[in-house]
Amino acid sequence: MSPRTFTLKGADPAAAALRVLLVPHAGAGASSGLAFAGHAPADWLVATVRLPGRESRIREPVPELPGLVEEVAAAAAALPGTAPLVVVGVCSGAVIALEAVRALQRDGGVPVAGLVVVSQWAVTERPDPGRRTLRDTEDVPEVLALLEGFGGVPDALAADPEMLRLLLPGLVGDLRAVEDYRSDPEPLLHCPLLTVFGDEDPLCPEERTADWALFAPRTRNVLVPGRHLLLAEDPAAVVDALADHLDLFAAAPLPATR
Repeated sequence: MSPRTFTLKGADPAAAALRVLLVPHAGAGASSGLAFAGHAPADWLVATVRLPGRESRIREPVPELPGLVEEVAAAAAALPGTAPLVVVGVCSGAVIALEAVRALQRDGGVPVAGLVVVSQWAVTERPDPGRRTLRDTEDVPEVLALLEGFGGVPDALAADPEMLRLLLPGLVGDLRAVEDYRSDPEPLLHCPLLTVFGDEDPLCPEERTADWALFAPRTRNVLVPGRHLLLAEDPAAVVDALADHLDLFAAAPLPATR
């Protein structure tokens, strides 16, 4: 796999105690993982996926969900090192991460120690069949209104027409790929599942997130101070949530240097 499909930060792969593969929120590139990596323990190797339609891949069309899943599974297989692998999916990236982990466990070639879901309601929720979707319109004001249901876009981006023109196709492409997605808990994950939500996130109240407990043999939920855009607004809180619950992913806690 081309090096431009993910970035690596942190520990030397040969010495890392933990490998983290970060699948960021819709429209985000590998740069979105820099702050997470900056707060991570020194012995973590942090990889962030760079999907088509952003950064150095901005001219590539965003594929449908199976193509995005294939990208993430291929990145996991290409990561250097042998330390336990934890996949972290953020918002819509959690849908891609879930299906990528399922694909990896079907293939059996890349062991996954755990999945972390950040700021994404449980995928058992059935989309309203009568709602308008991002596939129904190309009108930018309507697209922006529809995006509010997924957490919206930062005010600075919405106010910058040129930046919006550049970044909106990747953001919309990611969300179009997942907006009709739902899943039963089966096939169950073979690995434990940690869910992380902001305690003031209006999109992820308990009634929309409780079903994640059905998806894995062991699950745990963490509430941290914050709203929906946790990775962007408080990456240290996401790192701490993972670091504080590494015991979930192994019989003995994985080492971490804080």
